[in-house]
Amino acid sequence: MGSDIVVQNGEETSGVQHRILADIAFYLSAARSAFAGTFKYQEEFPNGTVYENREYGFRDRTVGKIQGLLLEKLISYLVEEPALASLEYSRGQLKDLAEQILTTEILEERRIERDYYLKARIVGDVDSLTEDKNTLEELEEKVRALEQAEKKAAAAREEVKKLKKDIEIVKTRILLAERAITEESEEDKAVLDLIEQGDSFYASGDHGGAIDAYSEALDLDSTSTIALMNRGAAFLKKGDPDRAIEDFDRVLEIDSENPLSYVNRGCAFALKEDWDAAIADFSRAIELAPDTGEAYLNRAIALLKQGADYEAAENDLVHYITMHPEDYRGHLNRAITLSFMQKFEAALGEYEKAIELNRSEMSAYFNRGNTYLKVGQVADALEDYTRVINRNGVEGDVYYNRGIAYVRIGEMEKALDDFTRSIEFYPLDADTYLRRGWVHAYLGNESQAVRDWEHARSLGNETAAKYLERYGTAP
Repeated sequence: MGSDIVVQNGEETSGVQHRILADIAFYLSAARSAFAGTFKYQEEFPNGTVYENREYGFRDRTVGKIQGLLLEKLISYLVEEPALASLEYSRGQLKDLAEQILTTEILEERRIERDYYLKARIVGDVDSLTEDKNTLEELEEKVRALEQAEKKAAAAREEVKKLKKDIEIVKTRILLAERAITEESEEDKAVLDLIEQGDSFYASGDHGGAIDAYSEALDLDSTSTIALMNRGAAFLKKGDPDRAIEDFDRVLEIDSENPLSYVNRGCAFALKEDWDAAIADFSRAIELAPDTGEAYLNRAIALLKQGADYEAAENDLVHYITMHPEDYRGHLNRAITLSFMQKFEAALGEYEKAIELNRSEMSAYFNRGNTYLKVGQVADALEDYTRVINRNGVEGDVYYNRGIAYVRIGEMEKALDDFTRSIEFYPLDADTYLRRGWVHAYLGNESQAVRDWEHARSLGNETAAKYLERYGTAP
């Protein structure tokens, strides 16, 4: 759609000094239609106006005049524009929008003497308002999101305030606790000092001194579980399991779920050879604290001593080894268990591991010697027994077992010496007298054999009585 509009200022033209001549092209773009036109504008100014010698003043006046004429037409278009209908703008708002979308481009301008020529293009892009609408919707969505975030932030600020109050409360409690520790009574300090003394005595092997120190601590504080626990352990070391059990019972009265107390009391029951009670305590410790390795180890040893369930003992030892692979005790006791289960090859492998981890542990050599003896490796058994005997503080069991090994290979004189040494350690062991009697008989010492068998019979050995029927009594 096009049209030519000629605009002329209605002012009087006499005494003309300046003249504006302008060609303006106008283009309006909207979603539903378009409008285009060419406008000619002419205006004359008398001498002495404000526009004299100011070309930009001529330009502004010309463009402003044309834009004013176009605004009304543009507003009419905007009123009917579907993209803007939902916004429900007033006419004044539409005028503001119209002014915003009009853009002017100066194509040519020149001044010849007192004439000013201007050629320009004015464009109104209504579609940009649609984009603005989309932008507006996006901004409004952002505003809603920010408002929601602001609500959450307000809730978070309240939570922060609450947390800060909680922190202050906790700080106060910590401060009070630290103050309570600092202000510990002289009696509490005395108890701790006595417990430390007891620990020193215990570590040095003076278990009697340790018991005295712990007892003094308990005189000041009868509920000190540390003093009770440590005194019980000292009683165990002194070989007094009953007093130890009393202390551990008192600990459990104060703290019924103390796993270490069950472990220690189980050890006390084991010292009394009350295997059922020991196993029950070790099991309770495991229930309370499944990571208590000593409970598995001690329960396995109790099961071994009880001789009732070797498989359960091995399971406990496997569990303990998994927890403490570098502790020789797990491998040593598993080797003993496997030997009882007649799994001699596996047992010998575990003995090797135990010895690698602790080459000074003589019980590993002694028990490996026993396993060698069972599988007929007598020379290896003799080597292990001799290694143990060459160390100080050995007991009669080693001489007894080595005596049996010497008998196996016919070394009767050596066997006789070992049985005699064993009797020095265990003078009431009937079986050793019986075996030494055999050796005497083999060597032709019948009277000495009869005396050993009579001694064995007096100690309750029925086999010795059968030998006496055959050889008679000693002269």
